[in-house]
Amino acid sequence: MRIGTMTLAVATALALGGCGKQAAAASEGRVGSLAVDKPVAGEITSRSPMNYNDGSRYQLYNMDLKEKQVVELKLAGALDGALGVFRDGTVVASSSSGEGNETSLTFRADVAGKYRIAVSGDDASAYGPYRLQAAELVPYDGKPLLNAGDIADVLTTRNQEYTLRVDKAGMYQIDLGSTAFDTVLTLSGNGLEQEDDDGGDRTNSRMNLTLEPGTYTLGVRGIDESASGLFRLNVRQSELPEGLVRTDNTTLPATGSVNLLLSRDGARTFNLVVDRPGQVRLDAISRQVDTVLEVSGNGVSFEDDDGGQGTNARLEMDLRPGRYNVRVSSFQEREGMVELRINRSTGGSGGGDVSAPESDAAEAAQEAQAAADAAQAAGR
Repeated sequence: MRIGTMTLAVATALALGGCGKQAAAASEGRVGSLAVDKPVAGEITSRSPMNYNDGSRYQLYNMDLKEKQVVELKLAGALDGALGVFRDGTVVASSSSGEGNETSLTFRADVAGKYRIAVSGDDASAYGPYRLQAAELVPYDGKPLLNAGDIADVLTTRNQEYTLRVDKAGMYQIDLGSTAFDTVLTLSGNGLEQEDDDGGDRTNSRMNLTLEPGTYTLGVRGIDESASGLFRLNVRQSELPEGLVRTDNTTLPATGSVNLLLSRDGARTFNLVVDRPGQVRLDAISRQVDTVLEVSGNGVSFEDDDGGQGTNARLEMDLRPGRYNVRVSSFQEREGMVELRINRSTGGSGGGDVSAPESDAAEAAQEAQAAADAAQAAGR
């Protein structure tokens, strides 16, 4: 969403009171009300008022806020939408559509008063129902995060640091997001030095890594030295599954699945033993990294990046009896948990994989759960 688009929309709504159809469509009578923890439902249609510079449609809401109040807006539904916040005709914050038709925007009311919230289609062809809700975020109190938590703060210096204390080993996802600046996230402590720029959505930062008990320092800064503005720092912890494979050259089962942890160079190797000719299917599935599969041996070589669902890798190969090397890696060369599934056909070469439909269904269910996890994290 271009800020100029929303600025023109709000200016139209404020200035064209009662001058023909276009003005009537954008009049104050069409402005709704939005309050914290009281969601509203709406729909962008061809009858919604139009932004004159790009043809997209919009709906406006008024929101009364206190000084220094920090608010998160969440837009969900079929609409491929965008959000804008205005105060006295000036843009306060804006955000275009995110993953899975969900858009979020966090901002701070620097002064008390009435703010104008604009829900807009992301372009001239974007229509559909939506649900808009506002939640108040508690400003950062200066206390360290313990294993998990959420910080809403304002970047006012070149680099700001926060303390994360871990008392249990596990996989941690750390997200740094802002609509005000292009973020850079750093982590140091216990012998680790990590940095990420755009591993999250758009220009936001994300790390997935295993942390041992100890104290870590999280650094927040912008790409530009002059960067400033509101940001959110979120830490989530998940248990490591039992039987997690951490070492290379493990022999894979004939069929089934293996949970593995990619090392910090983003790769893990396995042995695959084929005892009779036939079709073998491998799926490398992860919520945390873009997976890559490579299989070599017996004079053949195969590689795939996004052959499965989303960014998951998949290989379907006709293999002769023998030993093969399987390499699982991440496209971004990052650490992360991956499930490696092995399926074999029951009818020889070209016979198909009877487990494939179940595997696809399970993979789709995992993607749905990942989307739900992302929505839950955004709501914290």
